[in-house]
Amino acid sequence: MLLIRSLRSGIRPPAPHSAFSTSAAVVQAERTIREGPRKDWSREEIKSVYDSPILDLLFHGAQVHRHVHKFREVQQCTLLSIKTGGCSENCSYCPQSSRYDTGLKAQKMMNKDAVLQAAKKAKEAGSTRFCMGAAWRDTVGRKTNFNQILEYVKEIRSMGMEVCCTLGMLEKQQAMELKKAGLTAYNHNLDTSREYYPNIITTRSYDERLETLQYVREAGISVCSGGIIGLGEAEEDRVGLLHTLATLPTHPESVPINALVAVKGTPLQDQKPVEIWEMIRMIATARIVMPRAMVRLSAGRVRFSMPEQALCFLAGANSIFTGEKLLTTPNNDFDADQLMFKILGLTPKAPSFSEEAKACELERCEEAVSSSG
Repeated sequence: MLLIRSLRSGIRPPAPHSAFSTSAAVVQAERTIREGPRKDWSREEIKSVYDSPILDLLFHGAQVHRHVHKFREVQQCTLLSIKTGGCSENCSYCPQSSRYDTGLKAQKMMNKDAVLQAAKKAKEAGSTRFCMGAAWRDTVGRKTNFNQILEYVKEIRSMGMEVCCTLGMLEKQQAMELKKAGLTAYNHNLDTSREYYPNIITTRSYDERLETLQYVREAGISVCSGGIIGLGEAEEDRVGLLHTLATLPTHPESVPINALVAVKGTPLQDQKPVEIWEMIRMIATARIVMPRAMVRLSAGRVRFSMPEQALCFLAGANSIFTGEKLLTTPNNDFDADQLMFKILGLTPKAPSFSEEAKACELERCEEAVSSSG
């Protein structure tokens, strides 16, 4: 009857259109909720999720997020540069490279008192994870500094905080020593896809990055690995990054999604800012293909308004970095973050020393069941 009335009135009913067909975000989110994490994603599957309509990504990223996580909980983390500048690498985005004139002066490693004071201040401000970064290519030949860091890890862990480090490439034995000291997680980003990587960095190979992640995993430390968008890469490269992470033997417990903060003096100083929609696509796709990961809304957040950040949390982000700086680049104001938590009804996530290990063990059990079946 509706069709007849429409024809009589001269109004044509809407024609079938591919835009109204079920998107991959719908299909894969439902599968993730039904079957749990999987490591056999094809690049084409992830691309189809990434290419889904933004509203589908928002809604179904949120569905997966609510199924796996306490959806209003957001972890507050603090990242401190304990050794700034003078790095020998040529990462095109990094103001800490000694190869670029960014006005940043190389500094010695911070002493114990200064680091512990910063950790205490971060805890008082609500952070439950404290991350220490050093501008090194690797930790080889840095025995004295490395032993100091082991002490920092022990002390900060005793404060009841999760502890993360990002120190460049690790050797297997060093990963084991960090685990023994009580390190919760190790951050080592892949940055971008394997194909685009040589356009950004030539002083460290993609396989060397993956090797460090393997050593961290074998030592029993949680893996924190993500990337940066806005480097001049194509969408295919963003999909490639997510595909590499989502097909690791075990998904990273943490996946930071960074938007480039272009710094004057670096080769990428003229890159245009990342749009919020690009961040949402990355976050929602990461949430659907790696459901148990903490998806961290990281560098570049300072550019996004509170409503824009709200969309990122809705899409599946459940961690932010707080504090004045992210290593050397600006970060969001503390009071602004507190106001955002209040307005959006977000609740701070408590430290969870065993949660990540449990998730890792659960994945291993699922692997064992599927292989035996």
